[in-house]
Amino acid sequence: MQFFNLTEKRIRIDKKAFFEAINLSEPIGITYQGEIVKVQDTVLPSMPYIYLGTPASLVGDAATPPTPLAKVLGENYEVKDEGEKIAIDAARAWKELLQINEPFALYCDTTADGIAEFNDKELEDLIWYSCEFGLNYREVAEHLEKSVDGVVLCIETQRPYNFNGCAFVDDIEAAREEAKKFLKSAIEEKLQKGEVDMQNLSDEEEAALAFFGIR
Repeated sequence: MQFFNLTEKRIRIDKKAFFEAINLSEPIGITYQGEIVKVQDTVLPSMPYIYLGTPASLVGDAATPPTPLAKVLGENYEVKDEGEKIAIDAARAWKELLQINEPFALYCDTTADGIAEFNDKELEDLIWYSCEFGLNYREVAEHLEKSVDGVVLCIETQRPYNFNGCAFVDDIEAAREEAKKFLKSAIEEKLQKGEVDMQNLSDEEEAALAFFGIR
C-alpha cells in the first residue's frame, strides 16, 4: 500500500470542476486523488475521501454573508486557488476524515488506540482464530501494507510522533488470501519452534488449527 500523508501532501482539483460543484450547493464527496463525486441516493463508491458534505456558498444571500474560498469546505480545511488547480489542505480535519472514512476503510489505526477491528467479516474470522496463537490485528495490517495494493490515508507527525490512518485495499479477495497465507505460515512457524504444546491443545486451539488447514 502507499501512504498518503496529509501533513505533507495537498489534494489538487481541476478549478473549473471545483467551482461548478460548489455552485450547485449540493452534497459532494472529494477523494484523495482530487476526484469530485456527487452524493446521490445511491451508495457512495468505497474509496478514501478527504471531504464529504455540502460546501458553503461563495456568494451568500441576504441572510448569510459569502464564505471566503479558504474556508468553503469548513474551518479545518484550507482551500487555495493555484491558477488552473484548487489545492486543499486537509491536515487539520482528521476528525472529519475519520468519520467520513470509517464506513469505507478496511481498518482505522491510531497511535492511541491501535487497530480495533477489520471492516470485513472474513478477515475478522481470521483474527478470531489466529489470536489463539498470539497473533493480532497489528501483525496482519503491517503485512497487508507491505503485500497488497491500496492506500493508507493518514496524518503522521514525527515530533511528537503521532499517527492516525484509514487503510483501503484495491482487491479485498487478494487481501483475504494474503492474510490467511501469512497467518497460517506464522502459526506453522510457532509449531516448528515448539512454542505451542501440541499435547495439551485447548478446544479453541484445535479449532484454529482445523480452520487454517494445519491439522
